Amino acid sequence: MKFCFNLFLCALLLITACLPKTAKYYAKSGTNKSERNDYEGAIAEYTKALEKKPDNPDLYKLRGIAKYELKDFVGATADLNQSLVLKDGDPEVYKYRGDVKTQQKDFKGAIIDYNKALNINTEYASAYNNRGYSRAKLKDLTGAITDYNKALMLKPDYAVAYQNRANAYFRTKSYQEALTDYNKAIEYNPDLAEAYYNRGIIHRTLKENEEACLDWNIARDKGISSAENFIKKYCK
Repeated sequence: MKFCFNLFLCALLLITACLPKTAKYYAKSGTNKSERNDYEGAIAEYTKALEKKPDNPDLYKLRGIAKYELKDFVGATADLNQSLVLKDGDPEVYKYRGDVKTQQKDFKGAIIDYNKALNINTEYASAYNNRGYSRAKLKDLTGAITDYNKALMLKPDYAVAYQNRANAYFRTKSYQEALTDYNKAIEYNPDLAEAYYNRGIIHRTLKENEEACLDWNIARDKGISSAENFIKKYCK
């Protein structure tokens, strides 16, 4: 009886394996690969899904995001644009297209896309943060700080937004405010090497050499090689 059951189970598995896989199957597989940071594998799966459903805007979006993660900005733009052709009004697509433009240093174009994302979803924390970053790159530090404030109101543990706001405060010579924000950034994400590096510069500016050297050592250990220059110059 047990032999018959095992034979039946094997036959069932063989039949299942031979059944054609659906777009949903490939989409789920692609998402699983993306979650494991296997973006090349994810792109392959999303492409198979699109062969089944070439008019699905979400599949183009997902493949575009995976291409963005691989820094294929041309491919990402093409997929995100196609997603919008098939279904306009997805704030995530606009946000990621803004991210692509930011990487390409088209900060004005990025802000336009972040604006579109935020017109659709006014509580999109990462869109506020990323628009703030682009504004800071265009030297609109007041606008950048306003955006970081909004991002942090929506997501109070947003470490990168604290770091970005600290950078903006630093550029306006608001050193105490910058120091407070670097502390918060590190509290929420102790692996933010840049926050240690920049906090070290703040400490040095405030003549707190011991604290500065401690931060630069941590920054160096976390991969910022330029911290070594400060260590050699200011730390015994």
